[in-house]
Amino acid sequence: MLKTIIVEHLKKSYRVREGFRKTKFIEAIKDVSFNVSKGEIHALLGPNGAGKTTTIKILSTLLLPDSGLVSIKGFDVVKEAEKVRRIIGLAIDVSKGFYSSLSGFENLVFYGLLKGLSLSDSRRRAREVLELVGLEELKASDSPYFTYSLGMRARLAIAKALLNDPEVLLLDEPTLGLDVESSRHVREMLVKLARDGRTILVTGHNMHEIEIVSDTVTIINKGEVVASGTPSELKSRVGLVFKLKVQTTLDSEPLFKKIVADSLDVKRVASKVNSNGRVEVNAIISSNREDIVEVLFKASKEHGVKILDLQLIEPSLEDAYLAILGVLDEY
Repeated sequence: MLKTIIVEHLKKSYRVREGFRKTKFIEAIKDVSFNVSKGEIHALLGPNGAGKTTTIKILSTLLLPDSGLVSIKGFDVVKEAEKVRRIIGLAIDVSKGFYSSLSGFENLVFYGLLKGLSLSDSRRRAREVLELVGLEELKASDSPYFTYSLGMRARLAIAKALLNDPEVLLLDEPTLGLDVESSRHVREMLVKLARDGRTILVTGHNMHEIEIVSDTVTIINKGEVVASGTPSELKSRVGLVFKLKVQTTLDSEPLFKKIVADSLDVKRVASKVNSNGRVEVNAIISSNREDIVEVLFKASKEHGVKILDLQLIEPSLEDAYLAILGVLDEY
């Protein structure tokens, strides 16, 4: 598959002042490599200070790397920075970069002119992206920017990133601080943009959101890649398992536990009697979802095992993320 973004052995250090005379170097990025395919949403994850924003800034030509190869659509971000800027859209801080007294529409027209568009093209394109991000529907396009909520500002930031109809979007925490409705709208918009063929690199800390939208993930910690793959691959790689909770009857409990233990890869199984007289069987299982469901319902049908209630809790990307960083409690 064609790789739109290529990052190989990226390194970046900062020199910071300590007191009046001393300076020291901080390695923001020690060794980061990853690729993003065309039409893919790739999430760059890691703790605060891991190097995510620095990586985004290098990809967007705002910072120069110390070493490494970074290219977008075959253009080197250092040697061909101007060509890179023509094909990317960038949103780093959704609450900055706009004139408060201008409307959303006027802000976008202004930035369109800065991008080299004619006045008529700037006005046309501004209306198109405002419609795309939902600000026309909210009747907010012609309202002053200072009246915008944080969610509306996030939409406008993405509209600005889309102004030049870019093939690649670089978004640094686009849903930070947004309410549920606004976050959902941004997620749905990113998925639609990717389906239309755009390549998206996004950072964030909301693992539930990232798991919903991302095709692939790279986790960095202290400036280095510690894991990369699809959310499912990451969960499988660290050996995360399903939690099974089943309520049954006293007479079904022994047979149920035996069938589960004999037919599935069970790490642990225990049971207790609830106050309602039902028996709750809890199991930790490494088998896949399809096998678990098949065994449970086959046993229910063939052996008369009574399943009164069932919960199958799948491990999340957050569980995998914490396990990879070594901070996950016993699962």
